[in-house]
Amino acid sequence: MSPEQEQITALILKYLSGDLTVEEQQQLDAWLNADAKNRALMDEFRNEAAVKQELLDIYHTKTRVWQQLQGYTATNLRPVRNYRRWALYAASICLLIAGASLYFANRWRTPTSRPLAVTRNDQADILSPASNRAYVTLSNGKRVYIDSLQNGADIIPGSNLAQKLSPDKIEYAGRSRSTAPELNTITVPRGSKPLLIALPDGSQVWINVASTISFQVPFPEKERLVSVSGEAYFDVAGAASQPFIVKSKGQEIKVLGTAFNIKSYEDESTIKTTLVKGKIQISQNKTGTMKMLTAGQQAISPPDGQLIINQDVDLEEALAWKTNVFQFRNEDLKSIMQQLGRWYDVDIVYQGPVPDRFFTVKISRDKSLAAVLKIIELYGISFRLEGKKLTVLP
Repeated sequence: MSPEQEQITALILKYLSGDLTVEEQQQLDAWLNADAKNRALMDEFRNEAAVKQELLDIYHTKTRVWQQLQGYTATNLRPVRNYRRWALYAASICLLIAGASLYFANRWRTPTSRPLAVTRNDQADILSPASNRAYVTLSNGKRVYIDSLQNGADIIPGSNLAQKLSPDKIEYAGRSRSTAPELNTITVPRGSKPLLIALPDGSQVWINVASTISFQVPFPEKERLVSVSGEAYFDVAGAASQPFIVKSKGQEIKVLGTAFNIKSYEDESTIKTTLVKGKIQISQNKTGTMKMLTAGQQAISPPDGQLIINQDVDLEEALAWKTNVFQFRNEDLKSIMQQLGRWYDVDIVYQGPVPDRFFTVKISRDKSLAAVLKIIELYGISFRLEGKKLTVLP
């Protein structure tokens, strides 16, 4: 960029962060009024909401980095690797700030410059999920799609097994007509909004995208057993005589009354159980390891069947999906792409090795895929979107 372009870029960055002085605002206004092309360029910067938010995150994050570094103690799980991650994290802030200027520098180029692979092609985009595509698989194998029912309708016509209360909530309020419990499996597929389930005992379960839960209706008298594949948040009603048990990938959680999040996707090697309130007992079938978890702790179960307790869990990050947010704190690229693949229902392909990069960012899940990718591109990662195939470029 020329010196004048660098000066204008600096003014635009300060404009987006709300830090322009009166004199600087006058300089920017003069540049805008000098040429219609300048106003068009400014409109492009201003309208790119995702980039604007990321630049604001950069501005506010850089003042907090050293506080976070100082707060990072020896209680973490893998000191050597995490030290390396924090070093990369600190470095990424510098690169990100430089990346912001690079982003604007790219916009100064002539139309013959290479466009961004995804975000500059209006046809190559996927919107965030607009509806709930969840379905219930009954004991006879029949599927009942929630979006095919009216609010207030029975899942099974003429029965009191369950009702659809809203597009994103169903309630199990009564017993089935059969005396024997019936297995119900609820699936929230890729590309769907999450679903809230009210269980027969008054417990509530929020089911994230690409996740499945199964349970007997009604619950057997001795226990309330729920199987999970994927991610779900439980707010369990107390019942001392009827323990609540959650099973997932060789792990078992026993509770009486508590709230916790479990993340147990088949394509992820570890299970993460985050306790919000109360106490739970976690056991691993493979090793027989058993531990108690208290509020604010997270149990991490790697493939070897061990249980590692994280004392310093970020609850906001662990529960971000419940508030419709992508929130990553020093998260590796592969993990981020897995979440994007589930939410937008795209297949992730890597052209070459997976970049060894870590990111800290917070983005609304209402954003389109292109808007999210545009933010990640500021970190120096490129993409190509073709239909439902998203390629991470070297």
